[in-house]
Amino acid sequence: PHPPCWAETTAPGNKTDTVKIFQDRTSASIAAAALIVEQLTNKLSLLERTSLMVSGGNTPRQCFEVLSNAQIPWARVDISLSDERDVPSDHPASNERMLRETLLVNFAQEGIFTPLMPQTNKPLQHFASVLIGMGEDGHFASLFPDSPELDEGLTSSAGAIRVSTPSSDYSRISATLNTITESDLIVLLIFGEAKRKIAESPDGYPIQKLLAQNRTPVQIFWAP
Repeated sequence: PHPPCWAETTAPGNKTDTVKIFQDRTSASIAAAALIVEQLTNKLSLLERTSLMVSGGNTPRQCFEVLSNAQIPWARVDISLSDERDVPSDHPASNERMLRETLLVNFAQEGIFTPLMPQTNKPLQHFASVLIGMGEDGHFASLFPDSPELDEGLTSSAGAIRVSTPSSDYSRISATLNTITESDLIVLLIFGEAKRKIAESPDGYPIQKLLAQNRTPVQIFWAP
């Protein structure tokens, strides 16, 4: 069962979006993991295989630890990242490394990981769920407001693109908005007052495009 939340409200943008407000980050992480497990389980009851896209960074670490202990047939789940830094997979800044240390362990070690690669002509496969995060500048995946490739990432039909940003020491690969919305459900997990303010008033931030689209429902999980 989901831990109790303070409130549930309608998010700006997509009228089907909801915001779940939790007392602490652990509760929000557990609830997000429970919803993702539910999505995967439902999809696996209908199909032989399904897929999950997740973000990097520090925010999803607790959620990954909970997910890794879910007793579902992970060998039938393909897992990919929403973005990656252009570093070796064993580099401390690698999202793949973080994923292998926090999600692809315990029961989830049987999941099939696929590195994110730039694709020029098609979106990635359809996902049962996408777990996404957001920065305090309103970016999601690696679609940063100061990136020269931002418009391409928000409008391209490609699966993933190469991006650069003055905000980072590394060039990156990012899934496009088109790919991220190729999902049954998007879970946006965010912490802190600054991110809550952006989620409540996303105008002018990249995240606005994700919240305003009507292709895929977004559930926002927030804690202080």
